[in-house]
Amino acid sequence: MMNFNDFVNEVKGNIKLFLPKDYENAEVSVMEYLKLNRAYTGLVVRKEGEMIAPTINLNQLYEAYNTQPGVTMETVCRKIADMVSVAPIQVDLKSILNYEDVKDKLFIRVSSAEANKEVLENAPYQLREDLAITYHVAVGKDQDGLSSMFIKNDLLEQYGITAEQLHEDAIKSSPHVMPPEVSSMGALIDEMYQKNILMLTPDEREMLQETLQESSEMPTFFVVTNTERVDGAGVIFYPEFMDNMGELLGNDFFILPSSIHEMLILPDDGQVDAEMLKEMLKEVNATQVAPEERLTDEVYHYDMKDHVFEKADRFTERQKEKAAQAVKTEKDGKEQPEQKPKAKKHDMEL
Repeated sequence: MMNFNDFVNEVKGNIKLFLPKDYENAEVSVMEYLKLNRAYTGLVVRKEGEMIAPTINLNQLYEAYNTQPGVTMETVCRKIADMVSVAPIQVDLKSILNYEDVKDKLFIRVSSAEANKEVLENAPYQLREDLAITYHVAVGKDQDGLSSMFIKNDLLEQYGITAEQLHEDAIKSSPHVMPPEVSSMGALIDEMYQKNILMLTPDEREMLQETLQESSEMPTFFVVTNTERVDGAGVIFYPEFMDNMGELLGNDFFILPSSIHEMLILPDDGQVDAEMLKEMLKEVNATQVAPEERLTDEVYHYDMKDHVFEKADRFTERQKEKAAQAVKTEKDGKEQPEQKPKAKKHDMEL
């Protein structure tokens, strides 16, 4: 089996053989990239005179090369050539460097502050518990999805604004750039069922029907994401979102970070226990969610009355503190002896 370094050198040395003639003077380079939630080795093929070029994730291709039968070095190079020669989105760099031009294209994402410590050292962000809100510019949309740029400190400096201003503007424009989408878990499974039913074998159909049956017996989870269903977990921090959700449910609610793409919301009707939810989330994260798509193992809670987003165990503590305080106040009130006015000293002297 070829090791990763040999694979990278082989790709770098051969890629031009698979590219059109106008790429013969292109610059081919390999760089280490540290992005939110992931680090990878990227191949960049930059044509003469072009300002930007796509970055190809070589770690993903190496995995396919090693694990998928029939994937040869030629297959890998042809795949890269296709990705490179499909005209990359030509971005007007001047407009990206001008804050007034990007202000309405800003949107937020959330990620684990702990897992992305290194990346966050060079970028503006705000913390909500252990989640980091970061800021991005939507560069363009096509059939492959959204192209975006992560705002780091050097770009913030170029904009000449404060991190607070960036946060305020990004929170305001996010719902327009990445509109929110809320649906019940059952509705999502139904949608998958409708889409896949014709492509399933009878056995698979039966399995899916059993899953549907089980899901109808589960508590009512709501899925919060954006209409792209990509990097949608930040939707819960859109303006007024949590208050509106609470009004809709008529209740406080738990928030489970299902992945970087969505949050699950479960009404806090006294039937579920935060500890149980945390155990469930930990199990799902460990077995069902790819490491680069995980958020955290924490369960959060939104308190409608106090308008507080916090870790669920902190909410439990606050409730205990409140209850203890109420008992103490009541007790103090009862124990207070009736105060008789003190006789003045001179009244006692005859």
